[in-house]
Amino acid sequence: MRVANDPGDSAGAAGPYAELFRLQNEFQTRLAEETLRYLRRLQGTLGPAAPGTVVLPDSGGEVTASGIPGGSATLRLEVENLQRMHCVLTPLLSPLVAESGITWFPEVELAPGWQLLAPQETADLALTLRLPATLPPGKYHGALLLQGFRQGALPVAVTAEAPPKPRKTAAAGKRRRTGRGR
Repeated sequence: MRVANDPGDSAGAAGPYAELFRLQNEFQTRLAEETLRYLRRLQGTLGPAAPGTVVLPDSGGEVTASGIPGGSATLRLEVENLQRMHCVLTPLLSPLVAESGITWFPEVELAPGWQLLAPQETADLALTLRLPATLPPGKYHGALLLQGFRQGALPVAVTAEAPPKPRKTAAAGKRRRTGRGR
């Protein structure tokens, strides 16, 4: 028995394998497109590693922020991509250490978690740090790492300010005094 696969055979009907070949061709085409798209995204994550990203902190050379333990502090800076290709901006903050030796591993919020910068594009970056309620007051130093940054890392200083002490009101003091004598 002979099975034809030529669309011209059997009065214009497609052969039994024609649909299978068409589906397989579509699948392979789609697979190749998705694989290339994935590899391009992966390349953007891993590279480019060539120096060229410029970071401009608000203060002279160090990015600073302050906040009260139990609250938050925001590090703000401007980033410009001077590379000839797109650059994925994925900031990474090192652990922060106080002069007393206390080490703090900050929880960082970045919305969105990463940014894609086109050549010559500038972006404002804001990293919000949650200060634990138990964090002792003091100045904590660390580094902000950015892929492609010429100097490798940018110094960071976060000040955990002492929380304000609750004020005693005169009325509260009088109530206590009068309550003791009775």
